[in-house]
Amino acid sequence: MVLGVHGGIRANLAPVRADVGIQSLGKAITATLRVSPDGSNADGSSWVKAYTTIPAALDVASLDAEDCTLILVGPHATQHDINLAGNPSWAANVVLQGTHRNWTTIKNNHASATSIMKLTGKSAVLDLNFNLGTGVNGLIMTRGGCRIYRAQFIGTSLTGAATALWLDGDSKKFAKAIDVDFYGDVSYMSALLIDQFAQCDFRRLNIHYCLKGIQVVGANSDDNRFIDVDIGESALALDLDEGNEQHFYNLTLHGNAANVDDEVGDHIWTNVFGKFSIKIEPDDLVGVQVSCGAANTWGNDTQIRAVATSTVPFRIVGIHVLPSASELYQLRFSADSGSTFYDTLQFDATKREGIAAPVGTEYIFNKGTRISASAKSVSGGNSVKVWLEIQAI
Repeated sequence: MVLGVHGGIRANLAPVRADVGIQSLGKAITATLRVSPDGSNADGSSWVKAYTTIPAALDVASLDAEDCTLILVGPHATQHDINLAGNPSWAANVVLQGTHRNWTTIKNNHASATSIMKLTGKSAVLDLNFNLGTGVNGLIMTRGGCRIYRAQFIGTSLTGAATALWLDGDSKKFAKAIDVDFYGDVSYMSALLIDQFAQCDFRRLNIHYCLKGIQVVGANSDDNRFIDVDIGESALALDLDEGNEQHFYNLTLHGNAANVDDEVGDHIWTNVFGKFSIKIEPDDLVGVQVSCGAANTWGNDTQIRAVATSTVPFRIVGIHVLPSASELYQLRFSADSGSTFYDTLQFDATKREGIAAPVGTEYIFNKGTRISASAKSVSGGNSVKVWLEIQAI
């Protein structure tokens, strides 16, 4: 038994922590504040004394660069209203944590609001729902290393253009957005805007019914990773305007009016899934003639698919060939005008088609890729007509 401070008896009771959320975060924080509509709006030190609005808690969060304030946001029967004009901004280092992305909704209903909120300090957002209402942007974050986990962005009521999650940096790096859902209006909501952020990690994003799924702008928005991303029923899935070498792994595209608008063309594509049509090029019965050199000698590099034709990323899923003479041939293909070769086929005069590449080493070529080929045969001096089966993404 444990004797209480007022002489009472408390029987074998283990100490109870009020801040279970702190331990679950696994983060070092220097202060904890609470927000609840049922609080007294005193000082946020307990749920009884909780601030009744999120701005009230953010306003008192420490601006000391060596502090970090955890703000626990309780559920709300309707929504937590920021109710401030313009882009309400806070510079404190904060972790803003809700209870569940479907239970803790944040809006900004002010008539002059342009976004829900803007966080410019070292910040993380967890387990929250941002509802854009009829016409404001959602969450804007500007600091490198910002985090968005288990969040949700809703724009189904929009009547004007808006961006749900905007990473607005100036040569910033290392942001993460993991397990984030976006549900919008196909005419108005852009889900994720990456603006001058590099080497970021985006995983398990579900993006549906949006004007744009993911847009990348800014010359320094390089080497971002997109892993296990599903984009569907949107006007445009990927709008890649600037930045180099985005990495896409396990990308599912379905029901979009357009999948990729790429102005850069140097990205890495691995495991892209969807219903993509296949067409034979050239679309005629003539084909492209690739001439062999002398006996057992490669002929000249010959263009099969022009840069101007390659307007989106694509696969080559099959090759049709028609040799001019009955003997053994080799046909090799290049994506860099004959400097290197990604596939070589060997066939005789009875061969009429071949697979472009094994599944395990699948090539997904970028927009603006020129495909060419060269050929050789046993006796030399003959040729092969070639058609490609193109699956455009």
